[in-house]
Amino acid sequence: MYGGDHSAAFDAARQALHGGQAPQARALATALLSQAKSAGDLLTQARAFHLLARIEHQHADLSAALSLARQSAHLLHVLNIPLEESAALSHVAHLSTLLGLTEEAVESATLSVRLVDALPPGMHTVDAYNYLGVASIAVDAAHADKVLCKAVALAQDLLAPQAAVRPMSNRLFNELYRLELCRQQALPTVVRPVIQEELARYTALLDERHGLRADTTPFGAAMLRATLHTARAGLLAHSGAFDAALDAAEQIDLDAIPLWMQGFVHFVRARCQLAAGHWQAALATTHHTLAIAAAQGQIPFTLLSHYQRMEAFEALGDTGQMLREFRAFRAHQLQQQAETLISRERVAALRLAWREQTRAMEVLHSSTRALEQLTREDPLTGLANRRALELCLDDLLSQHPNQPAVPWCLVMLDIDGFKQINDRYSHVLGDHVLRQMGQLLREVVRTQDLAVRLAGDEFVLILRDTTEAVGQQVIDRLATAIDQHPWITLQPGLAVRVSIGLAQALDGDTSTSLLLRSDMRMYADKADKLARHFSRTAPLSPPAPD
Repeated sequence: MYGGDHSAAFDAARQALHGGQAPQARALATALLSQAKSAGDLLTQARAFHLLARIEHQHADLSAALSLARQSAHLLHVLNIPLEESAALSHVAHLSTLLGLTEEAVESATLSVRLVDALPPGMHTVDAYNYLGVASIAVDAAHADKVLCKAVALAQDLLAPQAAVRPMSNRLFNELYRLELCRQQALPTVVRPVIQEELARYTALLDERHGLRADTTPFGAAMLRATLHTARAGLLAHSGAFDAALDAAEQIDLDAIPLWMQGFVHFVRARCQLAAGHWQAALATTHHTLAIAAAQGQIPFTLLSHYQRMEAFEALGDTGQMLREFRAFRAHQLQQQAETLISRERVAALRLAWREQTRAMEVLHSSTRALEQLTREDPLTGLANRRALELCLDDLLSQHPNQPAVPWCLVMLDIDGFKQINDRYSHVLGDHVLRQMGQLLREVVRTQDLAVRLAGDEFVLILRDTTEAVGQQVIDRLATAIDQHPWITLQPGLAVRVSIGLAQALDGDTSTSLLLRSDMRMYADKADKLARHFSRTAPLSPPAPD
């Protein structure tokens, strides 16, 4: 139920995605999801949902990607796979941030961090803190910077320097967002020295002399360089280096980055053009930003672009257009608030449905466990049955050769004259005898031992961590308990005796050889008791003649 070997199919889908073949990647991932649903394979479903979310994220619809990532995170939570759940939650946080769903972004990113903090540190730790920083940008830029600094430090301490590129780039983007907010509030837009230092480190990291290749990070090298030029252009624009900012902006290769990031690049280009006083060019660029943001549902970029357009129309002295942009800005603000409420309602409805699904799954799992228990339990006595014995013997006889040998014993037990008990008193009373024998065996064995009804009136005990000498003491106590049991409460005059065979497991034993040796000793015990019985009841021999 929880995963088959689909690694080749997943690899093919990922290769298609990285190769720019989104339709092929989507078809492969969709086929995987369909097969997993038919097979009831929840783990493969979760992974297929997450892969589809990544495909939609890079090439199509952010809202669809968010829905898929949510489903993946939920299934991984149900399956209790915290490492993969944290990755899915981080993806939910990133998508929610892009769509302006700040509350869900922060909530998902925070949960992801809590999950990874309980795991050994690694790249997943860096990613979780990175996306918590990204989610926090719209709430508190200073706090976001601290979280992203921690992600950078974790990457540099735990992994190779290249592992820090994502939190470093997001720290630069966080500064651009902070500067935009300062501009909107008529505050000074001063790039902090620590950010200039981070830009220098990021630039050095991407220098080809450091050997950065496309496969050193989930981003391609071209994507990383586009990120660098975008951050540099924006920071230069806010620093007053207009010409340098425009040059950096023109170096950005839009074909190297996914559509969702192209809107951000256009936004930065527009800032560079506004800083240089190129008002008409800025208006044309913001038109591109708005088109991409509308297609992707990225309300944050929509709001930023409308504000940039207000700046341009104000500089051009067109108060009528400026007022229209302000109205559009306000309308999208209200839309963002409404969509946040709608999103929260949708998430609440999804969680309610998932809770019901989880309850149904728990009932199914409980039924499955009960059915499995039935297949390993004797219904009359409640002891383990032959199948459980076979599984136990397989486990004990296949111990790893490097593990120290731990002694254990197998005991065969048979009720003497049980057929006569059935014939004389009835099968109903015989069943009562078997039940009480099962109870006596349960009282003798320890938690780690196993009591089995093999068939009819035959029973088996598995005594773990027990030598033959200690096992003999156990069966002596058992025989005494059986002899002293008040069988007459079932039927006046009833007495029950047993024959017992004990064998300690030896090197090279199989289940057949061990059962046979114990069985032979049990019949030897039965034969010995019969011999003693006949010796007591046989007539005396006549005295020999003189």
